Amino acid sequence: MMTTSDGIYDEACITERINTMRMREENTPRCHIYFTQEVDSRCRKLMVDWCFAVVDAFALSRETVGVAMSILDRYLSSGKGKSCYALTCTQAFQRTAITSLFMAIKIHEPAVLGLKLLVKLCRGVYRERDIIATENEILFALDWRVYASSTSPMEYVRHFVQLLPECADAADVILENAARRMDVATSDVYFSTHWASSVGVACLAGALDDMYMISPLDSEALWKKLSNFLDFDIASNEIRQVEKRLNAESSSCVSPMPSRASLPRSSLNSGCEQPSSPGSVAQ
Repeated sequence: MMTTSDGIYDEACITERINTMRMREENTPRCHIYFTQEVDSRCRKLMVDWCFAVVDAFALSRETVGVAMSILDRYLSSGKGKSCYALTCTQAFQRTAITSLFMAIKIHEPAVLGLKLLVKLCRGVYRERDIIATENEILFALDWRVYASSTSPMEYVRHFVQLLPECADAADVILENAARRMDVATSDVYFSTHWASSVGVACLAGALDDMYMISPLDSEALWKKLSNFLDFDIASNEIRQVEKRLNAESSSCVSPMPSRASLPRSSLNSGCEQPSSPGSVAQ
């Protein structure tokens, strides 16, 4: 819980952070559904699954995969540099997704996934210089604003929960439920075409719905209180559409692994059990 130096709950500081994140995302170009005949939703889903396998193998946060997909989706939506080529060649698409994960880990994880280990995970399909060249290409296309384009919906959820001290005792459960919803959202490019804040609201809504100990009346009171803090409409048509789709996909898709966001981090060494090669995408 965010507090002042006197230990007082600081609502103003939290809302200011939310407003700053909102301003940043509103100044970031939206993604679009970029699929082609060569690179479709199946290709992206295969890479999401592989990325989840990698972060699970090293006890990293699954949220990092969401950040990686945000980088990937924004790059492929940019139309700049070699992004168009990556949509006509499955091997180039795969290399771009792997590089996006590499970048996301560098930004959001305390441990760095080294290039040599990454190449080993890819079973040597790509060389170190391939990953470096692709990283530079992504940075150029996104005008080096990678962090600004990778605000996670879970960042919003954590701030929302901090604004609701009534939920303090159940905060861990709420965040875990929201993280499972976020896993589902990560697998569908549709959610990348909406603001991260909208997806965050939808994840929180689903997480609260999953908690049967919260009555509908109490839930309504929480949403009303949260709405009073924020300077955007948390019941907008966009958010309702995102929530509806997330609910539909969550009901038919159970996250195969629990979120690792709160687990101890293991060292990134070759002794860990390694996921299989991502080569199936390019086949």
